[in-house]
Amino acid sequence: MNAPAAAAALSGLGFPGGGPAFGTLRSACDPRSAGPGSPDSVTAPFGVLIEQAIAARLTCLLADWLTREDHAERLPRTMRDFLQTQLRAGRHRWRLHHRETARVIATLGEQGIPAAAVNGIAAASLLYDGRGTRQSTDADILIPPGATGAATRILVGLGYAPVGQVGALRRELGDPVVPGLTVDLTSRLAHAGSTATAAALARRVPAPAWPDAPEPLPVLTRSDAFAHTLARLATRPRWPGLADALRYALAGDPAIPPAASMPASPAAAAGWDLVLRCWPELPARPPLAGPAPPETP
Repeated sequence: MNAPAAAAALSGLGFPGGGPAFGTLRSACDPRSAGPGSPDSVTAPFGVLIEQAIAARLTCLLADWLTREDHAERLPRTMRDFLQTQLRAGRHRWRLHHRETARVIATLGEQGIPAAAVNGIAAASLLYDGRGTRQSTDADILIPPGATGAATRILVGLGYAPVGQVGALRRELGDPVVPGLTVDLTSRLAHAGSTATAAALARRVPAPAWPDAPEPLPVLTRSDAFAHTLARLATRPRWPGLADALRYALAGDPAIPPAASMPASPAAAAGWDLVLRCWPELPARPPLAGPAPPETP
């Protein structure tokens, strides 16, 4: 499927970046993209491209792709400076968010509440080589069902204050670039609901330690996180979710026999369908391993 056809297939689903910008954003999401010679090279005006990347929360991935794939030599100096500034700010934001999320999860664990980072903050450490190119605005933390009240009290003791809906708390960090962090506590997995949360937390693994973010960060196993990401993508179709799902698929899993995959839940299968609309060369079924979780009633 070429870029215009993929853009048409995803129209109406909330994806910014139609027309020539779509191909460039798709390449920015794809770690396999081969740079200026690839089919999805830069054809959109840069002003339009940057505007749509901002709306899609892909500014840092686009900046990284442009500067790593030899596009920079074709950019004016002001654009190169802008892209480098975005990358530095993104790396700094990720470093502070990672450090604070690790601190919160460690404190919850000390108080008897197992927890794991999920969604953007987890994907940033797992899938993006510790470079801060995965943008996120908050830190989602998975906790057992029924633990929200106790976890909230623990976070208040760490300097957080409740904001908005139950389970959302914010702490000011006092940083001029990253003024604060909002933590969202959840007990629900998108592909299986709260019924599978305890088992997923029992299977937690540490995220890789990076030079900029060495603090231990518990995350879900690859298969748990991949299935959750796909189901979440189906209900919240966004570019960062597409990029995460693609990277989970490309990362592989030694637990999966060659050319084998477990049948995805209907929710995860719907998310995979969106991925295939962008990258139809991928397998027809998502490369998931492990027992299929129960569906949400």
